[in-house]
Amino acid sequence: MRQLRMRRQQRRAEELVREFYESMLVLALDLLLQWNQWHVVRVLKPNKLPDEVPEPLPVSWSTLFFANGLLLTLTQYRPQRFKRWPSVVRKLLLLLELFVMLFVVDYVLLSIWQPFLSICDQALHALGHSKWTWTRFIFHYCPRLSAWLINDAFYFMRFVASLSWFLLAIEGAAAKWRLAIDFMLLGQLPDPIIVPRYRPKRRHAQSRPTQI
Repeated sequence: MRQLRMRRQQRRAEELVREFYESMLVLALDLLLQWNQWHVVRVLKPNKLPDEVPEPLPVSWSTLFFANGLLLTLTQYRPQRFKRWPSVVRKLLLLLELFVMLFVVDYVLLSIWQPFLSICDQALHALGHSKWTWTRFIFHYCPRLSAWLINDAFYFMRFVASLSWFLLAIEGAAAKWRLAIDFMLLGQLPDPIIVPRYRPKRRHAQSRPTQI
């Protein structure tokens, strides 16, 4: 029974390490593509796309954070059925998964994220140029706020939103990564911490003597 349990832990640890290496490979490949502005969507023919894909924006840290965060989120939903297949088949399927995930990241980045950022940029510009009563009152006491909304607010919002998405994606994948790193350093998975449950003592009702 103990040997069977150790085999299961060994198999689970190997799967965690393999997933960790595959995640690092996917992130490195996506970082290479985004840094050089190579998009998988552009490889396909335009008539295969449902809508016209806009031109990509210049590379920035916000773009890298958003793309890698979305890619990490997609890696959490990879099909688990492929783990039972042979090693050669898994490697071929890994290439297919890479292509599909990179295509989804590029399509979301170019077709959803960039138009959304364009709407936010226009809204901030309109707010900076607005002549409403309450905006005049605020701009009177904060004279640099209007220029900040027009020039820098969009880039600040884009960076904070992308970084938040990336950190949330890392937080979701951190549990498995921590186990994989522990196995690579210690040679075994850490033992689960068993927290003893506190059971309140039951008070037995004392039988009162019957009065005659």
